Amino acid sequence: DIVEDRRLHVLKEYFLRYSKKARDAVKTIVIDMYSPYISLIHEVFPKAEIVLDKFHILQLFSRALNKTRINVMNRDKKNYNKLKKYWKLLLKDQTKLDYKNYKYHRCFKKHMCEVEILHYLIDLDSELKASYELYQYVQHCIKIKDFELLKKTLENKQNIVSSYMKTAIKTINKYINYVENTLKYDYNNGILEGINNKIKVIKRISFGYRSFYHFRNR
Repeated sequence: DIVEDRRLHVLKEYFLRYSKKARDAVKTIVIDMYSPYISLIHEVFPKAEIVLDKFHILQLFSRALNKTRINVMNRDKKNYNKLKKYWKLLLKDQTKLDYKNYKYHRCFKKHMCEVEILHYLIDLDSELKASYELYQYVQHCIKIKDFELLKKTLENKQNIVSSYMKTAIKTINKYINYVENTLKYDYNNGILEGINNKIKVIKRISFGYRSFYHFRNR
């Protein structure tokens, strides 16, 4: 891709303005899973350790789980509405699920708590259940910063999860050495990601500004 090559060239040119001493002083760099940038970092900041952002690791697995749910949802017409309505429960940290408060749910035509709904959904399909369990294990391993447990979990669940989850496992294994740094350091790109998202929102709602001066001020 010409545009991407140009972007990488500009980045390399920008960072090479700094002296080698300054670049060698960089200890860690937090990024998402993108091979060209990793290669660039190795070239420009040879002594820096690469840390994958926790958010992007969890996002990789949450998207795979969501695709698995949608696949089951489209095959199971009887439970289509339930799988569509309660998708957030699948992505919720299982330790934060409500098992005490019962509410009436129209889809089920009875009172249920969050845990009961969750169990009903994952019991609909074995691959969905295995994929859900893997997602929760990944969350747990990142929370307690246990790299060896994460590797073991990925290996043990590989054959029983959905094809989407298998792709996620394959991707994370490609960057597994950097995942170890993720659990080793407390750094993340949260603040920067927040700023980027805010800029994107401003750009979207400012569409149609005739004056660049006003747009820039916004």
